[in-house]
Amino acid sequence: MLDVWDEQLANLSSKIYKYRYEYINRIKEKIEVIHKMITNSGNDSEILKLRYISTGDTKEKYLENIKKAREIDIQRGYTSIGIHRDDIIFYINHKPVARFGSQGQQRTAILSLKLSELQVVSEEIGDSPILLLDDFMSELDKKRRTILLEKIKDNQVIITCTDKIDFENSINKKFFIVENR
Repeated sequence: MLDVWDEQLANLSSKIYKYRYEYINRIKEKIEVIHKMITNSGNDSEILKLRYISTGDTKEKYLENIKKAREIDIQRGYTSIGIHRDDIIFYINHKPVARFGSQGQQRTAILSLKLSELQVVSEEIGDSPILLLDDFMSELDKKRRTILLEKIKDNQVIITCTDKIDFENSINKKFFIVENR
């Protein structure tokens, strides 16, 4: 029975991989420029790159890797090989952000990803999607906050945060204050 499931997993994994690979390449085209803009690092002091890590890129490669891991997977009780195990690793100046980046750098890398995704999705659908940002300001300094707010001002954005945000010169904004009383 596992052979049938593994065949289906490998088949679907290879299809999803192709789509993700293309999507991530479109993100890569934008993320470095956006990150430089947010960090205001025109002198290349902080270069953001990302790398897509996968357990295979073809149906045959996935199937080969799934079969190699079968005994261990049976012991573990779950499948350790497949598209569900893929990952993206962020690097700033060739160092993994998750390991060597400050909390502000990690937050800025994620925001750069979100803004890159916003552009890619907008190009794909021909319309501006709604950007949802949850407590994104907490790890950013004032300069990065200002640059980021300037970058997103022409989009429909829903922001939740615990800090008051200064929206200078923003005309179409609504604030909802929720207090615990």
